[in-house]
Amino acid sequence: MGIAIKIVNSIRARSLQRRLFKLQLEDRESAEHTDLVLHTDVGWLSCGKFLERFQGLLPKITAFLDKRGNDTQMLKNEKWLIDLAFLTDITMHLNTINLELHGKGKTIIEMISAVNAFKTKLQLIIDQLKRKDLKHFPSLKARIPQLNYDTYEAELSNILRGKLISIYATVHPT
Repeated sequence: MGIAIKIVNSIRARSLQRRLFKLQLEDRESAEHTDLVLHTDVGWLSCGKFLERFQGLLPKITAFLDKRGNDTQMLKNEKWLIDLAFLTDITMHLNTINLELHGKGKTIIEMISAVNAFKTKLQLIIDQLKRKDLKHFPSLKARIPQLNYDTYEAELSNILRGKLISIYATVHPT
């Protein structure tokens, strides 16, 4: 994710680059988005939306960076793209539980119930991955031929056991 943040921030930080990128997006008749979402490490809830938008704009971002003469090898690396798709999908699931736990008037019983329901959902998703069912992973569905199901099943099992997502380290190298 660090690579995605660096790329977006490099485009948004320079007003000329940002205007050129926006023009490139607006030139497309079917442009769903007209700008990049700025991500800061402060807003965890924005992370899922940031990744989703980044992934949707990735071909346009790659083309823009190629025109600028930047190295886009990582953005074309299939393993990295698959990891990014997984991270995008799982972050959206984590955002859902995070939002469910927020709000006034929530009792501890409701919160524990939401966490237990999420654990059950994760187990269901793991079982579906074992059957190669990507119903809960729309970003990964686009990359089925290259997908190693066992890797992502193990990642979800780690999440269920409360461990950190090690896939995060591959997408966000330090």
